[in-house]
Amino acid sequence: MKQRKVNRLNDFFFKNLMGDEKRSNLTLRFLNLILNRTEENAFKSIQFLKTEQDPLTKDGKLSILDIKASIDDETFVNIELQVSRQNYIIERSMYYISRMFSEQAVKGQDYDELKPVVGINLLDFNLLEELSYWHNTANFTIKGMDKPVTDCITMHFLELPKLKLSDVKKVKRLEAWGAYFSGVSDEKELEVLCMNEPLLKEALSYEQIFANNDEMYRKYQQREDAIREETTKINLGEKRGLKRGIAIGREQGEKIKAEAMAKDMLADGVDIKFIAKYTKLSIDEINALKINM
Repeated sequence: MKQRKVNRLNDFFFKNLMGDEKRSNLTLRFLNLILNRTEENAFKSIQFLKTEQDPLTKDGKLSILDIKASIDDETFVNIELQVSRQNYIIERSMYYISRMFSEQAVKGQDYDELKPVVGINLLDFNLLEELSYWHNTANFTIKGMDKPVTDCITMHFLELPKLKLSDVKKVKRLEAWGAYFSGVSDEKELEVLCMNEPLLKEALSYEQIFANNDEMYRKYQQREDAIREETTKINLGEKRGLKRGIAIGREQGEKIKAEAMAKDMLADGVDIKFIAKYTKLSIDEINALKINM
């Protein structure tokens, strides 16, 4: 039987790989690398929380979080996976983690007891076009200060298309995870990556188990179909928007030319009805041009 392939950026697979207590060591490793925590201050335990948030108001938006977790009972983390470009991803991430932060106060904690919240955004598109590095951090700063004014809320953006591996033997451990999720490495390169980051072997082993499970693979394919349909809709919308924009631009260009011609004819004393006939402008439009000349 032909070996089934898995898109590692499929959210159903991602949740099963990284959002299960059985493989919490993988999630902890991934988070510690992103947050640059070494063995001395590395997070040691993780608790996975309910990933569906109720709306704040009657007509509020329902928030579905990919992975929501509490690590070492001192920090909350939300890991979001996004494969199709969304220009509002920053606002959405801020919305999610702000709720995670504010809901602590609802439960009765004093302000000085509120735990930091970290948003991890794993993206299969370039979001921060002006930055070339693939892993960037956003936090609250004050102009003129070198360090953040608070660590209450922090966002990380990992843009996989920006990750370039010129030599897999020299890849850093977080880059090895990025290369794994992006799916751009072949089998030989994956072997080298696993030598640099041994826990990737466990991820690959689970991936094979997942692919061979008929029920899970069926659900995985349903998500692939849904992602494909969503991406198609977005692409069609962009194409239609582009065509509409071109048409509007052409119409505006033609009107500008007509108005310029009308002004010249008005300056020469040509009759307004005659101008309207040849420029296709209305009498009111021509009179408005005459007043502003």
